[in-house]
Amino acid sequence: MNMSSTESASNKTVSRRDFLRIGATVSAGLLANSIIPTYGSNAHPLDTSRVVVVTDEAVLDGWNIQQDIVRIMVDAGIRALTGTDALPEAWLTVFPDLSPSLSIGLKINTINQDLSTHPEVSMAVAESLASTPVAFGTYPLNNILIWDRWNWELEDAGYTINTSDSGVRCFATNQSGVGYNATQISVHGSNQRVSRCYTDHTDQTINMCLLKNHTISGVTHALKNHYGTIHRPEGLHGASSSHCDPYIPALNTALIEEYGLRQKLCICDAIFGIRVGGPMGPPQFVYNGILLATDPVALDTVCRQILTEQGSNTIQMATHIDTAAGDPYNLGINDLENIDRIDVINPSGSVSSEPRPLRPDEFELGSNFPEPFFETTTIPFILKSPSTVDLGVYDLTGHRISTVFSGDLPAGEHQFVWNTDRTLNGRISSGMYIARLTAGSISRSRLLTLVR
Repeated sequence: MNMSSTESASNKTVSRRDFLRIGATVSAGLLANSIIPTYGSNAHPLDTSRVVVVTDEAVLDGWNIQQDIVRIMVDAGIRALTGTDALPEAWLTVFPDLSPSLSIGLKINTINQDLSTHPEVSMAVAESLASTPVAFGTYPLNNILIWDRWNWELEDAGYTINTSDSGVRCFATNQSGVGYNATQISVHGSNQRVSRCYTDHTDQTINMCLLKNHTISGVTHALKNHYGTIHRPEGLHGASSSHCDPYIPALNTALIEEYGLRQKLCICDAIFGIRVGGPMGPPQFVYNGILLATDPVALDTVCRQILTEQGSNTIQMATHIDTAAGDPYNLGINDLENIDRIDVINPSGSVSSEPRPLRPDEFELGSNFPEPFFETTTIPFILKSPSTVDLGVYDLTGHRISTVFSGDLPAGEHQFVWNTDRTLNGRISSGMYIARLTAGSISRSRLLTLVR
C-alpha cells in the first residue's frame, strides 16, 4: 500500500539523513558551491554533478525559434543550475571573475548547416549574460565572441560576422589575423594547434553544443565540440573501431593542462535533434529544449540518455564519455545515479497555467530502498512547500510504466512504495528504470534497479 511518511510519523521518528538514505540529492546550497568546474586530470574528481534540462512548448512557432522564449529558458536554466533566484547572482556563481575586462567565448557548432547551434540560442545566452551588473554598468556585449572554425559556416548557420567594437562579436578561426596558435598540444600522439579564438581572443568559454548522434563517435555533444577548436580534428578519429576513444577525452584534458579551466559552462541547444546518421543532415525530431551543466561529462551523459529515449542506434559506440569520467582524465561524472538532473518545464508560462514552480532547493528526491530490489521499493522525497506532485516510473526509452502517486501534498517528508507487479503493462522484467518526481514545473529523476 502506498503510504505517505506523514501518515506514519507517530510510529517512528526518522532523521532527515536516514529518510533520504545514502546517496540522496545533496542540498542546493552545497551544489551551488560545487557546480564550479573542478574536473580535469589535475583536479579531484567530482562526487556529484547537476544537469538542468529546460523544455518549453512555446519555443517554436511552426519551425521558427522564438528568441524571447529561449531567453526565458536560459534565465530559468541558469537559476536552476546554481540554485539561486536572482539572475545576476546565478551568472556570477558560474563566472565569479566576471568584469568589464573579461572576454567570454561561445564555442558553437556549425559543421552541419542543416542543424547548427542556432543564433536565437546563442544570442539569448549572450544577452542574458550581458544583463549581469559589473563595475559601473552591465557586462559588455562586445566582450562576448561567438565563434567556430569558418566564417562561411557561421554565415550559413544564420550568423552575421562582426569584428566591430559594438554588439556581440562573431567571427571564426579563419578570420584574417586570427588563425591557430603556434604552440602545439599533444593529444594522444597527435600534435594539434589551437584556435586563437580560444587562446587569445577570449579568457573563458561557454561550450554551445547540439543534440546529435554520430556515426563514428556514437554521439557528439560538449566533449566532442572541441574538435572544432583544433586545426586537424581528422587526426583524432583513430581506427573506426575506436570511436574517437580516447582521443576526445585526451583533447579536453590537453586543453585544460595547457590553458587551464577556461570552460566554465556547457549548454546544449536541444531545440531539435538528430537520432540516426548524424552529425550531418536535417533535424529528425523536436525536443524543444536546452541543457545546462558545468560538468561536460554529465551533460553528455544526459544527452546520451535523451538520444537513447529517441531510439538512436549508435549509443553503444559513445564510450568516450565513460573514458572521460575515469582515470587519468577525471573530466566529470558519467553515472546517472550521481547526476542531479533537474527538469524545468514550460518556464515561459505560455503553455501551462501552473502555479509558481518550486525552486530546485524546495524539494529533494531521495534514494529508493532497498536498492537493488526484488518486487517492491520505497521512494522517499521531501517537499519544503505544499505542492501538486506526480511520482511516476519510466523505462529507459522514456515511456511511463507506472504512476506511483499523483495529487496534492503538504510540506514535509513523504514516501511511497512502488509495486512492480502493478504497472501499465503488467509484470515487468529485471533491469533499470527511472523514478521521476515532478512538483510544479520542476522534475527530478533517479535510477531504480529491479532484480528478479
